[in-house]
Amino acid sequence: MRILHLDSGVDWRGGQQQIEYLVDGLKRLGVQQYLVLRRKGKLACRLRQLGVPISTLSFSSELAPLSVLKLRKLISQFQPAIIHAHDSRTLGMAALLRFLGEKAKIAAARRVAFPIRKNPFWELKYGKAVDRIVAVSKFIRDQLIRAGIAPGKVELVYDGYALGAIQCEEGRMRARQSLGIAEGDWVLGCIGQFTSEKGHECLIRGLKILRDKSSGARLVLVGDGPLRRRYQTLIGELGLANHVILPGFVADPGSLLPAFDLYVLPSLNEGLGSTLLMAMAQQIPVCASRTGGIPELVIEGETGSLFAPGDPEALAETVLRCARDKALTPRMAETACRRVRADFAVERMVSETYKIYINVLSS
Repeated sequence: MRILHLDSGVDWRGGQQQIEYLVDGLKRLGVQQYLVLRRKGKLACRLRQLGVPISTLSFSSELAPLSVLKLRKLISQFQPAIIHAHDSRTLGMAALLRFLGEKAKIAAARRVAFPIRKNPFWELKYGKAVDRIVAVSKFIRDQLIRAGIAPGKVELVYDGYALGAIQCEEGRMRARQSLGIAEGDWVLGCIGQFTSEKGHECLIRGLKILRDKSSGARLVLVGDGPLRRRYQTLIGELGLANHVILPGFVADPGSLLPAFDLYVLPSLNEGLGSTLLMAMAQQIPVCASRTGGIPELVIEGETGSLFAPGDPEALAETVLRCARDKALTPRMAETACRRVRADFAVERMVSETYKIYINVLSS
């Protein structure tokens, strides 16, 4: 079996982490793979260590003529059985090549929680060109079906997480020292790209409410992105400069998780929330916004707590409740950890994706 992976992402985000897990897992199964990735993207740098052949293209748009021509040549050389497009832009390019006569089957990943656009090209690429769409949550699967995609074309495969040992107290001390956090500080943490849909502004404003209510909470926002300067300005305006830590992009954000007392994901729009898996696997209590596929991971009162998206007051109230309930919050973290380790291992994600490939080829 030959699989050609396409991804146009520039930054290192949850989707890119899942591609790394998938490529590594498929390699262990003996699957031949070729990757065509975004030039100067972080994924290309990261995956070279796996020893899988990689080419890079500009991917400036899904109809960029030069990228289309180069991709067609690469496909002719590699002769894949399946082209796996890991984002909408590369799916558009694969769909165009299908209409130009390319015979390879097409699988598409769908991670984002906003509906597919109502225009002829999007309807063609999602409705006709693709053979399977791999949705990362029930929310996205149902959304695609409501948009008119045939149910038989949509498969649910949850993200996986590479499970390691739960960090001990020594790991917590190292993580806190690296961030300049005192042992007695109560710390909220969040990992993600600084883009509007991730809801960091709501979290920053929620911290202000917590501080006004005499909470000694501090906040660590791990990541970078186009809104970094805006958030820095907001933090200063709210008088939170001494209470928010911005370590920037961290290649291994999981190394900082033990520093957090509570992981908060304030997304306004989220397909699943793979960083929640990281926190839950390390038995860090979690609270998150009730949106998209998040409630499939964070079950209220069982594996974590939920709040209304975009509502700083609701966020602050939920965080305070987690801080004050010294019995329930640790129990929820233990339950969440057991669930992730039982149901969300990388091997399960790789196996289910491989089965989809087999089914696509047999059909």
